[in-house]
Amino acid sequence: MSITFAQVKAKLADDERKRQARLEKRRGYDKAGRERRALARALAEGGLQDLPALVAAAVEQAPAPATPEPPKPVDATVEELIARLVAIRERIFRLRASFAVTLSSDNAMEANRYLALFQTIAQQLEEMDADALANITRGFESLLLSPPFSTQKATIPIETQRIAELRWEVSHSPAQREPTPPAISDGLSWML
Repeated sequence: MSITFAQVKAKLADDERKRQARLEKRRGYDKAGRERRALARALAEGGLQDLPALVAAAVEQAPAPATPEPPKPVDATVEELIARLVAIRERIFRLRASFAVTLSSDNAMEANRYLALFQTIAQQLEEMDADALANITRGFESLLLSPPFSTQKATIPIETQRIAELRWEVSHSPAQREPTPPAISDGLSWML
């Protein structure tokens, strides 16, 4: 069976047409993928992707909440300040005890926030009645009147993490032995 030049030319044209169709299909997939990624990125930036559609639409249409004004110091009586300081002191003790057991950095950070609040209210009480403040802090001066210590969530430097991973990989990899040259055993190799 002989193949003519026209048949070869038709076969090449058909192959090129099929290749172009595959490329168009692939371009369509790429375009659809880009659109999906753009939509996902827009949803992720808005943070509304987890909400039902009606709720997300209502949230988008709602006006942004106004930022609240910082609270103004209220002229409180000595008894009110003492009650607040005692409650804050007990909260600090509970948070520090929880931190001692769990080593949760969240507990330490919250205890520091309450400690800063305690110290600002203590300054107000000291101006009004220093003896009352001394009664509240008696025995706990070092804990309640010292400045808050620095608390940050622990992070491991990437270099340290890579070293630890490398050590783990090395310890779990099979031991490599030197290859022994092939030899004919004559029974005297133990003497070498």
